[in-house]
Amino acid sequence: SSGINAEWPLRPGNENEEAALKIQSLWRGYQIRKELDERQQYLQTNMKHIVKLQAWVRGYQIRKNYLQLTQDRPSVQVLFKFLYLLDQSNVDHAEEAELKRYKANIVKEIRHNQELEKEINEMDIKIGLLIKNRLTLQDVVTHSKKLKRGAGEVVQKNRGLKELSKESREMLESYQHLFYLLQTNPKYLAKLLFTMPQNNNSKFMETVVLTIYNYGTNTREECLLLRLFRNALREEIQRKVDKVQDISTGSPTVIKIVVTYYRGTQGNQNSLKSLLGPLIEQVMSDKELNMNIHPLEVYKSWISKTESDTGQPSKLPYDVTPEQALKHREVTDEIENTIKKLVTIIESFQDKIIHSVDQMPYGLRYIAMCLRKDLKEKFPESPDEEIMRAVGNLLYYRYMNPVITAPDSFEIIELDAGSNMNNVQRRNLGSIAKILQHAASYKVFDSDAKYLSSLNTFIKAAYIKFMEFFATASNVGEIEEHFNMDEFSDVTMLNKPCIFISPKEISSTHQLLLDHQKEVTEGEEDPMNEVLLALGPVPENDQMLGANEKTTEFGLLLTNKWELNMSDESNIQALFSKTKYLIVDVLKIQRGDSLAVILHSAANLQQQELYRAIHSRRMAGENAKGEDQEKNSKMSLFDPNDTTIEKLKQHVIKNLQILEQHKLVTPTEDYQEILSSIAKDICNQRKYRQRRKQDLKKMGATVERMNKKEKSTDCDSALIPLL
Repeated sequence: SSGINAEWPLRPGNENEEAALKIQSLWRGYQIRKELDERQQYLQTNMKHIVKLQAWVRGYQIRKNYLQLTQDRPSVQVLFKFLYLLDQSNVDHAEEAELKRYKANIVKEIRHNQELEKEINEMDIKIGLLIKNRLTLQDVVTHSKKLKRGAGEVVQKNRGLKELSKESREMLESYQHLFYLLQTNPKYLAKLLFTMPQNNNSKFMETVVLTIYNYGTNTREECLLLRLFRNALREEIQRKVDKVQDISTGSPTVIKIVVTYYRGTQGNQNSLKSLLGPLIEQVMSDKELNMNIHPLEVYKSWISKTESDTGQPSKLPYDVTPEQALKHREVTDEIENTIKKLVTIIESFQDKIIHSVDQMPYGLRYIAMCLRKDLKEKFPESPDEEIMRAVGNLLYYRYMNPVITAPDSFEIIELDAGSNMNNVQRRNLGSIAKILQHAASYKVFDSDAKYLSSLNTFIKAAYIKFMEFFATASNVGEIEEHFNMDEFSDVTMLNKPCIFISPKEISSTHQLLLDHQKEVTEGEEDPMNEVLLALGPVPENDQMLGANEKTTEFGLLLTNKWELNMSDESNIQALFSKTKYLIVDVLKIQRGDSLAVILHSAANLQQQELYRAIHSRRMAGENAKGEDQEKNSKMSLFDPNDTTIEKLKQHVIKNLQILEQHKLVTPTEDYQEILSSIAKDICNQRKYRQRRKQDLKKMGATVERMNKKEKSTDCDSALIPLL
């Protein structure tokens, strides 16, 4: 060692130092590049595993955060990670606007198609009278021109009430309050339906009531309409039903309207079409199928076949009694063979039906559940089996049975232009529907139809299956759970609710409420009394229409007159909802360890500027709204007075103090109640957007079907001038 050091002395300024440093740097660079290459090779080799591991870690972190969000007491720190989900994007606003446009078009098309059908029916009558020389040709031509003119007219946008004087503007606002109250509080219409003359309630239900709910064209209005059905059903059972059997043997108004609505207006033909359509088409397409099981018809068919095969007239009498026909073995054998085929087909129908619970409209199932509960409440001594048969009368006999017997009347099948179902097809489907109804109501064949007694064993077994199906179908969640809505959801809507109604319907509803005010209200303090007092007597047509006397309907924005009354418990809950969203605005701007700390700490300059920019954008958007669009109200989520974030926080603190007085929030727990509610809104936001997309898709399909129906009706009306 001493020799080496003596030979290669390492001291500063040695001429070999530069070379040594260069060698060292090259060696280190080589080693680093080698390690890097090995590392990259390792990464390339294990890339799939690495990506999977990263995805697992990210997924774990997201699930962990989401679990914290869904726990009983989510913190402010957890909410910070998900607040962006509450933002309303341009897509949200565009979809809301499209929903409103669809809604208006659907209501107008429904009215237009109803008017066309009415005109065509009147035209049929006049053509019949023309044939009998009871009407002049000129009258038919005049009505034809009217029908043609009606088919081409587009409902003009009404601006009558909105262009009137100050007094009339106040009247319009009172009508907005009235119909909001009718729409959101079902007790009034439910009582009115069974207080008004019974010969008018069905027509009123089918026109004015469905108009108030826009025929259930979106989730909110379908939910509110279902609440009305539920209240009206309870009212009818309490007033009109004396025994459980009345549901099956009578014609309950609410059940009739519910079935018609869920089988037609809502476009729920799709569920019935997918459920029963393929089986019905299979029966209709079988040219050899003949479900004739009546002894006389089978007997006559047998004689005709014998004569055709032999070429000789039969020696048997043609006119016999059913008992005489059944004495022939050929007849009984044919009936038994037909029954076997019939049972096989009926089993396929029943299997399809009992496995279709998820395809049935939620609203129909909910009304079935309410029917079961209301009947049990009024008739506690009645056996459960009897009550379940009444439920079955709704779900099968009234809802499905007519579709099987007459599928062409419910757009379940598609027939070629000019073609109709033949008698054999109708008889086959009628036989299937009849046996299914016997099974659903447990009606066996007695001595009067002894030749069908072999079906009784099948009917008993099928009845048990139907009872299980009815029990399952009539067991669903509550409305609020299904639609994710409550009575305060309107506070958080982007746009005010709007219905499309004619002045005549407004005045008729107003008059009915005045005529039956005592029956539909509860005491002097009832809000309805206040609204009717503000409206006064029903105005004349010219006051309602204004200058535009041809107007048939217009969009009526609905507003809640009682949006902020601190003595009203429901409005305290509405204040809770508004405060919640004001807090969201604060949390988006300012961070902190807790809500209390954030509310009582000053915002920095950057946060203040950010809030001012947001406030300015909102003000600009609010000012840009036209007369027909939503304006600010006392409970609007946006308050123009909150010009700075400090004012916003003062507003929040003031609201929290009011909520604290009503024991809705607890300051010592950092207002955990309101934080938990925000977390719930975040979780439900995605469900709401999905439901909105489903509504758009459903409305688009409804508009397409209605346009198709309108074209068909127009084709019928186009034939009239040829007469």
